[in-house]
This record gives sequence, C-alpha cells and structure tokens, in this order.
Amino acid sequence: MRNILFSMLVLLLSATALTAQTGADALKAAKKAFDSYSLNQDGEALKEAADMIQVAMKDGAVAADPKALLEAGDIYSGLIANYIQQRVVDPSTANALVENAAVLGAKAYMEAFAKSEKKGGKKAALKGLTGIQGNVSNEGIYAIQDKNYEASFEAFQTSVMLHDFLTNNGGESALDEAKLNDEKYYAGLSAILLEKFDDAEVMFKDLYDAKYDDSGLYDGLYKVYSGKGDMKMAGKFLAEGREKFPEETNLLFTEINYYLAEGRLDELTDKLQEAINKEPDNVSLYATLGQVYEQLYNKANEEGDEAKATDYFNKAQSQYETGLTKDAEATRLIYSLGALIYNRGAAMTQELIKLGDDYSKEGQKKYDAMKAKVDAEFNKALPYFQKAEMSDPNDLNTLIALKEMFARNSEFETSNEFKARIEKIQAGEKVEKSYFKEKGM
Repeated sequence: MRNILFSMLVLLLSATALTAQTGADALKAAKKAFDSYSLNQDGEALKEAADMIQVAMKDGAVAADPKALLEAGDIYSGLIANYIQQRVVDPSTANALVENAAVLGAKAYMEAFAKSEKKGGKKAALKGLTGIQGNVSNEGIYAIQDKNYEASFEAFQTSVMLHDFLTNNGGESALDEAKLNDEKYYAGLSAILLEKFDDAEVMFKDLYDAKYDDSGLYDGLYKVYSGKGDMKMAGKFLAEGREKFPEETNLLFTEINYYLAEGRLDELTDKLQEAINKEPDNVSLYATLGQVYEQLYNKANEEGDEAKATDYFNKAQSQYETGLTKDAEATRLIYSLGALIYNRGAAMTQELIKLGDDYSKEGQKKYDAMKAKVDAEFNKALPYFQKAEMSDPNDLNTLIALKEMFARNSEFETSNEFKARIEKIQAGEKVEKSYFKEKGM
C-alpha cells in the first residue's frame, strides 16, 4: 500500500512540475535553452527553446509583456534562420521546429514595439524586425515551393505589413518599391490559389494602381474577378493585358479559356490558331481546336447549313490528324477522331429511322442507301477506337464507344467484355492489358 501511495505521490509531483512549466517558467526555460544554442549550436537546445517559447506565449500575461515578446521574437528569428540554413544545405532533411516561425517572430516584434513604453524597447523591436524581414520573405518562397499556400499567403502578407510598419515607425525597410510589389504579387497569387479572392483583389488592385509592369498582374486580376463571378471585369482586365503584352503566351491561354467559358467559338478559332503558331508541338491545342470546329459543325447541322457543316467537319478532322503527326499515340486525339466520324454516323441514323417508315419500293431503296452510308461511317470510326484502346486501355470514353459499337453489330460477347472492363474501372480498379493487343492487333 505504501508503494502504491508513493507512486501516486510521484505522479502528482510530476503533474505539478508540468503545470509549473508554463508562463514565466517556460519563458525562462526557453531563454536559457536559446542562449545555450547561441553559444554552441546545440540542436537539442534549439528544440527545447522552440517547445518552451510556444508554451510561454500561450500565457496571456507573458504574451502581453513587451520584454517577453522581444525574447519570443529573437527565438523565432533564430528558428527561421536555422531552418533556412538547413534548406540551403539539404531541403529533403530540413525540419521547421515551429511552423511559420518568421511570421510569428515578426508579429512578436511588432507587438513588443506597440507595448513598449521605453525607447530602448521600441528600438530593440525595430532592430529585430529589420533582422527578420528578409526571412519572412524567404519563408513565403519556401512555402510556395512546398505548395503550402496558406503559409505562403500569410508570409507575404506579413512581409507587406512589416514593410509598412517599419516605414511608419521610424525603421528602415530593406524593400524598395519593386521588391515590395513582388511581395504583394506573391501574396495575391497565394490568395488566388486558396480561392481567397477578396484578399487577392486587395493586393492586385494595389499593384494595378502602382502600374506594376508584369503580365501576371492581368492574369491575376482575371482570375480574381472570374472567381468572384464578375466576368465583365474579368474580361476587361484580360483584354487590357492582351493589348499590353500581345506576345505573352500565358495570357493567350487564359483568353482561350475565357472564350471557351463564354462560348465565343468563332473568335476562339483564331485565338487557338495563334496559340498553335506559338507552340506548334502542343498536341492539346490541336485537340481543343478540333473540338471547337466540331461544336461549330454540330451547330451548323442543327441550323441545316450543309455547306458550313461539311466545312467545319473537315476542319475538325484536319486538326485531329495534324495533332497525330505530332504524337501518333495521343489517346485524346485518336478517340476524338473516331468520335467525330461515329457521331456523324449516329446523326445519320435519325434520317434512317424516318426512312424506315416508308415501305414503298422507292422508300426501301433510299433506306438501304442511307444504311450503307451509316454502316460505312461506323466502320471508319472503329479502327480509331481500337487504336485508342491499345494506347490507353483504361480510357472510359473509348471503352463505352466500343461497347456500343459491338452491341450495334450484334457482337454481344465482345460488347460484354468491354462492359466488364467499364465496370472494373468504375469500381476503382485498373485494366492491365489492352483487349486488342491481347488479340494480336
């Protein structure tokens, strides 16, 4: 019994010790550990300083003390400097002991300045801010590289705020106007990637007013306003950017996506051709232009304009075929070419159905002629679907087309094979081998 009671006492004492390690005690421990690290570069001491300063700053009284805030700023500044050194030596093993240490350090110094009543405290805070300023930006750059856009947004936003704070409070900022604008751009870009369009708007509008000379500004403004659903403003800034930077490919591609979203197909063909002239080996451009011509073909068909429909069909086919000269195994192009021909045959079946109601000799003759045309179209399409399946046996659209085609030809065993493959893919599995390759094609 005495042993049990003694054990309980030890546990209570341990719990009391942990509880005591808060606030002022944790701050003292953090300072002692950080001083040890500063003297001998002891990594364990730095880790202890990181742990203890986080405990200390959770105490309201400590977090309101300007001296404690200065100490916290110094420790966070040391932490981010150590992390950046690790990133330079070996990014794969770099370990941030505290996330967003530079941001936390900058905010601690700013808070210390605001709470300090003596000139010495304010001077120390400004000195700390000057020392950590570059690493706030570095923290943002590394966060973007790591695709941690929450962290990059906070870092670049803090960098802009820190610059203003130094400028307004007698300190010296290392950022000139050009560098400050770059920080705003990256803050805005990070906000867009997070779909924080209101925050991005603030940064990009400041840059616009400052006449920031970069095509990315206009791409950013387009994304801000399209993200907010204001396509009129999005289009305005996009047009302005295209006029100012006519050779900028990224803006051209943004414009293409804009015209696609707006359904402005006739204008889109010229834009896509312009893009092809700039990037003649970009296979996706041929596929997209082919699809635009295909949509125009469908529209002309609906309007009964046979001449236009034939012209657009030929142009679509030409784009797909040209794309295949750049990449003969491009599944998207192979499938698109087969689908274009197949869909023309499918459209003809509507006329075939109408002719089927005419049982006269002349009607039967027309029916047989139309059926021969429909069959010919489907037969032309089949090799493309077969080739697409051999190029990518997991392409769902290709498998669906093949299932329907073989069912139409009453080849139900083959159709069911593709049905099984479709179900397998839809269940999250992969088809390991091409059906037609296995058949020796």
